Amino acid sequence: MNTLITIEQLKSVTGYNRPGDIERCLRGAGVRFLHGKDGKIFTTVDAINAAMGLKFEISGTTEEVIDFID
Repeated sequence: MNTLITIEQLKSVTGYNRPGDIERCLRGAGVRFLHGKDGKIFTTVDAINAAMGLKFEISGTTEEVIDFID
């Protein structure tokens, strides 16, 4: 499952409204995220799970990890 989590959903779950506050919250929790169009933040369920130490393996698949530097 690699479901996207939008800025609106992040506002709801973090309790923060300002993008900078949400970024700090995600960074502090070790959640990787990206900036989309107009600088809007988004992440995935998998990124949140990884930050929580949860890992789900799907046999027979290969994934390439791309590291984006802020």
